Amino acid sequence: MKKLLFLCYLLSFSLGAIAQSGAEEKEESELESKHSISFVIGHARIGQGRNAEGNKEFLAVPSLAIDYNYWINPKWAIGLHTDLLNEKFYIEDENGQILERNRPIAPAITGVFKLTERWAISLGMGKEFSTEEENFTLTRFSIEYGVEIRKGWEVFGILSQDFRWTAYNVTSFGLGLSKKL
Repeated sequence: MKKLLFLCYLLSFSLGAIAQSGAEEKEESELESKHSISFVIGHARIGQGRNAEGNKEFLAVPSLAIDYNYWINPKWAIGLHTDLLNEKFYIEDENGQILERNRPIAPAITGVFKLTERWAISLGMGKEFSTEEENFTLTRFSIEYGVEIRKGWEVFGILSQDFRWTAYNVTSFGLGLSKKL
């Protein structure tokens, strides 16, 4: 009977030590996972699109995005979200001028707020750069819904709205994969 009590004592002591080391590992992994990187593939809708002759045309352009976030705490992050519209297209600016956009890239510094475990919103400012024409300042707002699929990996859907201040607006829909580093 004494041997059984002694074994129970050793077992409970061992389980307590394992649980404590698991909690320490969890704290360390939370500290290590302050960075995340995401890859998004989607489509961008451009309402102010024009064809080569200058006639109004609804544009749906393939898009890619690479997003980096630094998590300040579990609810707030600051990030660099970079979108690439992977096509040559034409738009009309606020002055009625037709401009050619050749695969523009649009990085933005954003603030991210995690509303719940799965929902997040972000707001930021940046600039769109194109090789052919002028560059535009932009404001970006997005909302995303994500589901963790493995430890540190998440799949998410995103809806994003870019307001190019003196030119055109872009609404993007995409699916992404994110990894906490």
